[in-house]
Amino acid sequence: MVTPRTLVTGLGGAIGSRIDELRNRLLFVEFSGKVSSFDLTPKGASVLASSADTTWKGTFIIDFETGTQGGTGSAGDVWWEQETSVVRRMTPRNSAQLAYLGHISSTTLTYAQLASLSYSSDSIEGSNNSSNLLTAGAVFAVRTNQGNYAKVEVIEYGYNIRVKWTTYKLNNPYKVLGTGYQQPEDIALTADGLHAYVTERTGNLLKVKLTAASRASATVISSGMTAPHQIWLDEDQGVAYTVEYAPAGRLLRIDLNSGTQTVVAAGLTNAIGLVLTNNRQQAYITEQAPAGGRLVRINLAGGVRETVKTGLVNPFFLTWTDAGESGLLITERDPANRISRLALAGSNPDLRLLATVAARPSSVAIANPYQLIACSDSVLSELQLDESVYSPVGPIFLGVGHVPVDRITADGYADTTSDAGYFFQVKDAPFGGTLPLMINHPRAYADNGRYYRIEVDGVLQAQAFTDYQWNTTQGKFVATTTVPSLGYYPVRLPNALWYNHWLGSLLPTEGLTNGLHTITIKLFSSKSAAALLSQQSKVVRIDNSWPLASIDQIIHHHAVNGQTPVNTCGIVTENSDQFSFRITARDAEGHLRDWSLVALWGDNKSATVASDSYTPNPAKQWVGLNGVVVPAAPWAATVAGDPTSRRCAHTFYLHVWDRTINGYNYLHYRAYHKSITLLLP
Repeated sequence: MVTPRTLVTGLGGAIGSRIDELRNRLLFVEFSGKVSSFDLTPKGASVLASSADTTWKGTFIIDFETGTQGGTGSAGDVWWEQETSVVRRMTPRNSAQLAYLGHISSTTLTYAQLASLSYSSDSIEGSNNSSNLLTAGAVFAVRTNQGNYAKVEVIEYGYNIRVKWTTYKLNNPYKVLGTGYQQPEDIALTADGLHAYVTERTGNLLKVKLTAASRASATVISSGMTAPHQIWLDEDQGVAYTVEYAPAGRLLRIDLNSGTQTVVAAGLTNAIGLVLTNNRQQAYITEQAPAGGRLVRINLAGGVRETVKTGLVNPFFLTWTDAGESGLLITERDPANRISRLALAGSNPDLRLLATVAARPSSVAIANPYQLIACSDSVLSELQLDESVYSPVGPIFLGVGHVPVDRITADGYADTTSDAGYFFQVKDAPFGGTLPLMINHPRAYADNGRYYRIEVDGVLQAQAFTDYQWNTTQGKFVATTTVPSLGYYPVRLPNALWYNHWLGSLLPTEGLTNGLHTITIKLFSSKSAAALLSQQSKVVRIDNSWPLASIDQIIHHHAVNGQTPVNTCGIVTENSDQFSFRITARDAEGHLRDWSLVALWGDNKSATVASDSYTPNPAKQWVGLNGVVVPAAPWAATVAGDPTSRRCAHTFYLHVWDRTINGYNYLHYRAYHKSITLLLP
């Protein structure tokens, strides 16, 4: 469970909130009558918290606001950890985070640059060996547990390490934009970020210009409602939706121009939270019913109502976890005082606790998939998540390379041609070579999967593979090899950044026979056969045979001599430019893709003699040609205006491809060439 970090205290009842993405700030209302903001990107530093050049004792924790050092139980920021006489590391403590910058000039490093860095809870390697990153001149940054920023330079390395640092205390990011509101409940931001809509418990929907955000300057759009709460804004349609906190509350649609109210659904019990689906077909609403808090879903067209989740404790506002609407964040008030994530997939949606927060939480906004800002009664708090807030969906076995698992047919062929806009177009393509198996790591982790195994026809596969992983402390991608233990591959952690995000294995198929084979992915909660959670299989067709290519004979057509074979490197002098070719362009497995015969001569001159390609058929077979004469009518060598086409050496190239792919590319190509010289009159 996540431990919240307090951002602001002493608020007057923080309730509804939204992220202003254009300005990277949180907008929220306070029940005491305010519209307020909190900058998520610090805008300046007015006070220098501390600055020093000191010797940092081994095993001690330092507080970068005060400069004090203490033992492992101290409430500081970073621990100069000594595991052994050799193994050492800088370890963040008490919600502080680090960013390693390497050997750069710390003098010119500003607070704005410090605030823009990507910080993590990873330690910085400082062992007394060749892996040490904390050599003299190395610089790292600290985001302290109080939210300030420090730059630290190593002066002299050792068990006791000498460092100099500067810590900046940032300007207060909390601002009151406007006052005078009558018990505001929620705020919704327009797309341009210039205006907002506010509901007041007294019954009003207001439009507010954020550069002049006092209640006196606001416009009343609609009034006469009973305690309207959360707003769902649909600017494209010129309407807003809200719900009433009343024993017989309503879901209302309000015209933003006329203020006209339309009842979409009635009979709600103390409705509080509201979100709509992107297609505007359904609304999700929280109710504080006497029998207990619940989440309901209403079909907007027909008014059909169904209960999604019961057992909630005084539920308040709702937030979609992602644009795909895979889940909801739900705030629950006292005595629970918590934020939970509800995954909507399945008939019994899974509700998981994210964090317990300060008393009377009302809303939660998503700053990014790993950072939430919670509005409680008197407190704003930040939640730094170990995994994305998104609720992962979809199969565990995603596919092979660029081919999704549901684009592999029942007889094992890849076929993406039903999706005309997709960049990787393949039809009736078997698989071969080394297959990149794509695993849904986020879904696996969300399902409590920590390991997976791969089997082919029931035989365990255990090949190591290498991918790039982002290392925050080093500030670069590092080639990282995944080696399965007893055949168990680790599920990738949700907050890890891999260059090939979905990659789960590189499966060699060269040892498999041509034909159908079953690939199975098994998900485990631990490295034990008894810990099997689920498994998914897919039949794929393997073809590791290569096509054949051969120009068996070049035939010269002459009115007098008839059809005469031309030997390799032969010289043709008779007055006829007509030729045909006996070729073999064949795939024994019936998976030929295409072939082409091309003539090359002179100064970069060329011409296609003949070609053909696979025509899809129910059998998905095309063997090709075996000693067949092409083209149907003889090919004429003469090109108008190019005398070299009749008097020059000619090389004929036969190119042959089959349809086998490894998920990224076609694999099997053969070429054959033969040369003669034309010296025609």
